[in-house]
Amino acid sequence: MEEAARHIAHTATSDKIVVEKSTVPVKAAESIKTILKTNKQPGVSYQILSNPEFLAEGSAIHDLLAPDRVLIGGDETIEGSLAIKKLSWIYEHWVPKERILTTNTWSSELSKLVRYLIRFDRKELKFF
Repeated sequence: MEEAARHIAHTATSDKIVVEKSTVPVKAAESIKTILKTNKQPGVSYQILSNPEFLAEGSAIHDLLAPDRVLIGGDETIEGSLAIKKLSWIYEHWVPKERILTTNTWSSELSKLVRYLIRFDRKELKFF
């Protein structure tokens, strides 16, 4: 993740929206932002969005094409809100707008971990 952020910082010549998709530690976007800010080219700015995937084994393609929800988190700034709207617009081409949820970056990152804990807990309860 850090190497990818450094690569973006060294090669970007215009403003960029960077979207973290994978399950990453909470505050990963903050780390990415620090790396980009430290290594950026003059005049380039970045918005970091958290867009966790909620895919289930065996139905990943269906979950991507017809998700029950899409979560997008970003900075609570004007620039962050604009970046969230741009990513939402892409999803709106196949996901109903009411299924696209927006929040701050930290909440978005944390939601994926909470989802894993809930699923893990349910699996554990089946053994009792």
